[in-house]
Amino acid sequence: MNSLLGRFHWNKLTAPPVVQSAESLPHPVRLSGLLLLLILGTITVYMTGGTGYAYPYVILVPVVLSAAWYGFTGSVIAAVVAGLLLGPLMPLDVQQGIAQSPANWLARLLMFVLIGGFTGSIFRALKQHSDAHAEALRHDSRTGLLNQAALDDDLPVLLRQQARQGRAGLALVFVRIVDLSEILEALGTEASDIVVAAVAARIGDHSKNSVRAYRFSGSELLFLLDTQDSGEVETLVEAIRETGEEVMEVHDVPVRVQMAIGSHHTSDPRTPHQDLIRRARTALFAAVEEAEFYRPYDPAYERKTAERVQLISRVRSGLKSGEFELYFQPKIHLGTGEVCGTEALIRWHGIDGRLIMPDSFMPKVEDTTLIAPVTRFVIQQTTEFLRENPDEQVSINLAVRNLFDKSLIRDLEQIASKAGIEPQRIELEITEGALIKNPYGARVILQELRDQGFPVSLDDFGTGYSSFEYLTHLPITGLKVDRAFVKHLETGESNRSVMKCLVDMAHVLNMTVVAEGIETESQRKILADMGCDMGQGFLFARPMPASRYLTWKAREAV
Repeated sequence: MNSLLGRFHWNKLTAPPVVQSAESLPHPVRLSGLLLLLILGTITVYMTGGTGYAYPYVILVPVVLSAAWYGFTGSVIAAVVAGLLLGPLMPLDVQQGIAQSPANWLARLLMFVLIGGFTGSIFRALKQHSDAHAEALRHDSRTGLLNQAALDDDLPVLLRQQARQGRAGLALVFVRIVDLSEILEALGTEASDIVVAAVAARIGDHSKNSVRAYRFSGSELLFLLDTQDSGEVETLVEAIRETGEEVMEVHDVPVRVQMAIGSHHTSDPRTPHQDLIRRARTALFAAVEEAEFYRPYDPAYERKTAERVQLISRVRSGLKSGEFELYFQPKIHLGTGEVCGTEALIRWHGIDGRLIMPDSFMPKVEDTTLIAPVTRFVIQQTTEFLRENPDEQVSINLAVRNLFDKSLIRDLEQIASKAGIEPQRIELEITEGALIKNPYGARVILQELRDQGFPVSLDDFGTGYSSFEYLTHLPITGLKVDRAFVKHLETGESNRSVMKCLVDMAHVLNMTVVAEGIETESQRKILADMGCDMGQGFLFARPMPASRYLTWKAREAV
């Protein structure tokens, strides 16, 4: 790692000094206390009979305190002062008026100095060890970068300095290396740490301003920029963008990282430092969620996040209290115009009766264990709908977690069988993300579902890592082309050529093709002429409750 880091310069990355805890007492108070103890020690020796008795060593107390407070030099000076106070002017025996011999008090002075020097050396060594340990605790042991503990120390200090100096302006810029987990999986932990350190170094090199770099978590870096000009944040963002365009070599393997950025600039040094960190990280989360490179902080992000957290906390209770319902959006055969199936889409009626759209809660639900009860609800409602309507065929969506939930896959066939539903009437739609996460495992599970008799289609094709090659190896029966391909059909020949290629390729592989997002008659006609099998979209119908869907279908059949 050191050899790699040696290629980069850290001249723009400034590391703040260790933030040491203040002594418990101010300097004047400590000096006054030591002087008072020396005087009291001298009085005590005199009042107890002189240096010929055991009490002279009480004066070593301020010597030891000097060692603790001022180290080697302070303890030696205190020892000399103590030795002189008990020197030639202090009697050996006060009552008999016997004075000390020079050898007596000089030997004591020397002994005090030796004790003071030895004690001071011990405290100096302890302090050096403590400082080194404190410094080590402030750094990430794997990259040498400052860590969260250092940030929690430095940020309040920086804010207090700005408040005292009457100036204001501080930016926090979070950087996440989005694909670090892939690098870790492919090259190992050491390689991922090298990448993190190298990215921090290169950002420092590209930056036109002095910045402080911290490793906030495994894949996240935080940069502090002391500036009143919010425009300098954009300059740092561009420096980070330049870093992302570069290729670095790790273990002789070329690596180019993908990054996401969130920032927050404040002009109020009184803002609690944890609030500043939270705001900048909230902006980062917004950038990651929206698949964008950079997002500055917006208070609306926190309101949205708070609302989503509250929604997620109510999912289980909402399922139990009947707040969820299935809506159905029909699939239309583009050649005949007949309804040839429908897709079940979950909707949530909140406590106040307001309809909560899936975009508000499903992305988070899909990333948690909540997706299991939600999907089971969809399956149960779908089988009930199919049992009551024997002429229907319904598509339901499976999230990545669902696909690798062995109990759900096992129970799916049993639920359908118990309801008297043929598996062919339930089409399972999966996204490309499930295939990318674990291609071999996904293929095995898809084959299991096909063996049970369920049709399986690939949803949102073209939005992810679409590959014609992997389609030839998957046991899928259908392809659902994303609306992004459909909306541009009327505006360009190249768009139509790509769509025609998708349709022809799917047909060669014996797959049916469904086009999403059809909104105009012109789009429908173009797709029909291409031979696309089915379509969905607002041109035909919006998602609607089961009763309204059945009424709509009956009217369309007339």
